[in-house]
Amino acid sequence: MGASEVAELFDKKSSDYDNWYQTPKGRLVDKIEKEAIYGYLKPRASMEILDIGCGTGNFSLELARLGVKVTGIDVSEAMLAKAREKATQEGLAIKFLRADARKLPFGEASFDAVVSVTALEFVPNLADALQEAYRVLKPGGRLVVGLIGGNSAWSRYYEAKAARDPESVFRWAHFPTLSELIVAMPGSDVQGKAVLFVPPDFDFTKVNEALALEAEAQRQGRTDGGFICAVSYKKRTDGN
Repeated sequence: MGASEVAELFDKKSSDYDNWYQTPKGRLVDKIEKEAIYGYLKPRASMEILDIGCGTGNFSLELARLGVKVTGIDVSEAMLAKAREKATQEGLAIKFLRADARKLPFGEASFDAVVSVTALEFVPNLADALQEAYRVLKPGGRLVVGLIGGNSAWSRYYEAKAARDPESVFRWAHFPTLSELIVAMPGSDVQGKAVLFVPPDFDFTKVNEALALEAEAQRQGRTDGGFICAVSYKKRTDGN
């Protein structure tokens, strides 16, 4: 499936995409995922960060609020329009561009960090997309990627949705395992972790119970979480 077909699917979802974040499930899942991503990304004011597959700007806007210089790219113009509208409402200066993750319109060594969250499941070749993200990273920079984890309760949930609904975007998704993501990551000092062990059918109004379940699964070192993330670094020319 090409980028234009993926874009069309996400264009159709743009009008109500943000509604999920207002639900108990969406709020808690977003919290769990962001804690994992920020633990690796460590954003600081004045950093230049590229957000690949930014959608309606969930991460881009939050990073900009921290003083980060953000560029967000996505294949869906409708999603980008939502992101631009929200950024304008908040007075945030974010560059939002329509672009394909497989062929980024930036030169080498353009960004201090590159982040991509639940977007690269939809590219045909994960390793190639990661190499392209790595290409635009400055020496000393870090690449942080978060994906829906394969062989998890959440990947099975989305696969079931796709089987029922021919319009589901997840019909075109591939869900790698944590070990597969780690192997695909370019660069050095690769680290990875799995989170989101609370199953999708959980009662998410029971926040304390959900967080206790999550903490216990992470304490056990489980790798079959519904969200997996990894970080790698581009070495400086001096080798550090």
